[in-house]
Amino acid sequence: MKRSWIVTAAFAIVAAVFAVWLLRPGAGGTAIDLLHEFPNATIRKPSPEVFSIIDASVAGVTHKAIFTSEPSRIAWQVTVPENAWLKLSLGLKEQAWTMQGDGVLFQIGVSNHKTYEELLRLDVNPFGEPADRQWKDLTLDLSPYAGQNVDLIFNTYSSLPPQPGQPPKDDRNGDFALWGDPRIVVR
Repeated sequence: MKRSWIVTAAFAIVAAVFAVWLLRPGAGGTAIDLLHEFPNATIRKPSPEVFSIIDASVAGVTHKAIFTSEPSRIAWQVTVPENAWLKLSLGLKEQAWTMQGDGVLFQIGVSNHKTYEELLRLDVNPFGEPADRQWKDLTLDLSPYAGQNVDLIFNTYSSLPPQPGQPPKDDRNGDFALWGDPRIVVR
């Protein structure tokens, strides 16, 4: 009797540990690796040559990343899985930390070919803001687009939009933008 209780308890503990492991955030793993899909990107502007895949270290943390040093747009056509999240890290190469400039405006959006929805707009300026001297780890909810065939669009801009009545700026100094380890995961 005592032995069967111990076996039952051991089985229950193993089952609980497995359930916690299986149900943890990100347990479903990577559904779409956008670095792997880089050659299949439907848009690479201003030209494919401005993008490269590199191993990028920022503040001692290395990610495989898409690198561009000028304003750009890259997009992938994807069918969004159920319970999908976009995970990635944003940053600028460390050499940008000491180059006077106004940083890079990162923007991520989703288009269903009729409408565009912005998911993220983030200015990263490691020269002017020491807190930006690291990767910005992001997890964005894609579940509203589950089952839809959409364009996932990444943009970089050389400067923030101008204030009303001011001319646009195009300060590209130190604009060494990195899209670190972008992937769609299922939770």
